[in-house]
Amino acid sequence: MVSFKNIALAALAASSTTHAFSFSFNNQYWDKAVTIFKNPTSLIPQSSSTRLYANTKPVPGDSPIEVCDFTESQLLVLNQVDLSPNPPEAGTNLTFTAVGTIDETIKDGAYVEVEVRYGFIKLIHQTYDLCEEITKVDLECPIKKGEHVITKVVEIPEEVPPGRYLVTARAYTKDDEYITCLTATVVFPVE
Repeated sequence: MVSFKNIALAALAASSTTHAFSFSFNNQYWDKAVTIFKNPTSLIPQSSSTRLYANTKPVPGDSPIEVCDFTESQLLVLNQVDLSPNPPEAGTNLTFTAVGTIDETIKDGAYVEVEVRYGFIKLIHQTYDLCEEITKVDLECPIKKGEHVITKVVEIPEEVPPGRYLVTARAYTKDDEYITCLTATVVFPVE
């Protein structure tokens, strides 16, 4: 089976030459490609404060989660979110604890739009029934107005490919009122 790495290297080398069918293995493009594939994390920004959206603010606590569209009215106010370990690690259990306040009761029909990107590649863009998904953190609809504390342990597979993942979730009531917008950037390093 041909690997994507070898295809990318060959394509990069071929596109950098002036002759259509000759490969130049001693050029700057080939050297850069080899460097990147030997150390893929060189493409990952070193700053942990890089933001996917300009209109975000960090959620208090120990996590990469930020509230997006924070200038818009949202029904959920997250007071704190903690992840352990932070950043998440492949092949370990992740403990997620969140404390937040909901301004009105969330009823059946609420939904969440989720997008997951691996770098610039969109892996998932899907809409889920919020009331079905919330059962995974031991809640059920209707979710009563007021403060809630959620703690959940999830297993992160050891096979998670290294790289930068961007996750965004926008939740709405059945009447399209904005519940929340959350975003996070998680980097799984090359081991």
